[in-house]
Parts: sequence; structure tokens; C-alpha cells
Amino acid sequence: MSLHQALLILHLFSVAVVMGVGISNLISFRVQRKLEGEAAKGVAKAREATLIYSDIFVMVLVAAGLGLLWQRGGAGGLNAWFHVKMAAVAVWLACFVAMRIFIARFLHNQDAALMPRIKLLAHVAITGAMVALVSAVLAFAG
Repeated sequence: MSLHQALLILHLFSVAVVMGVGISNLISFRVQRKLEGEAAKGVAKAREATLIYSDIFVMVLVAAGLGLLWQRGGAGGLNAWFHVKMAAVAVWLACFVAMRIFIARFLHNQDAALMPRIKLLAHVAITGAMVALVSAVLAFAG
């Protein structure tokens, strides 16, 4: 297996994990709204338990992506879809980092006023990730 293949596998696997965790967390916000007491706490704890996985795989995703970009010698010669992808990645990553900062504050202070910001950032982040995914397919499909 070449380094390129290994980086591509890591990159695609990380995309799958990060997207899966992100979408499942958005679904759990909706599910939790209809629950009370211990059930609602259980859903929140399940969401909290996935934080470490999203953190790890976001770092792997970015590192593998940078490795792939470095291997090809930069973004020169890539089509407009690639640049749309990179802009969407920037939006996703900025929202992800901001969201994690607010989540850390929420977990430390239990300040429920932070939840609307966290939810908004989660929605923008997953939208950015979806745009990046679609743009990546269009950039490298043909």
C-alpha cells in the first residue's frame, strides 16, 4: 500500500466517522426534546461520550487531508469545486472548534443558555461538511 492510499483511507474513514457522529448528535438533540428525566440525561450522556471520537477523527481528517494536499504539491491546477470544498471545510472546521469551546463551557458550568449556540453551530458545521463532501466528489469525480 502506498502512502497516498493510506492517507486516502484515513481521510475517507475519518470523514465517515465525523459525519456519522455529527448527524447522530443532531438526531439526538431532536430525540432528547421529547424525553424527560433520566432518559433525557441518558441521551445527553451518550452525546457527550462521542466527543472524544469526533475530536480524534477531526484531527486525523485534517492531518490526512493536509498530507494528501502536500503529496500532490498543493492546490494548483485543481478545479473550482476543490476550492469550494476547501471553503466549506474552513466553515466546518471553524464551527466545529467554536462548538467544542461552547460545549466545554456548557459541561463545566451547566449553562443551558449555551445550548442554542451549540445547536446552531452544529447545524452550520454539518452543512459545511455536507457541502465539502459533495464538492469533493465533484472535484475528483472525473
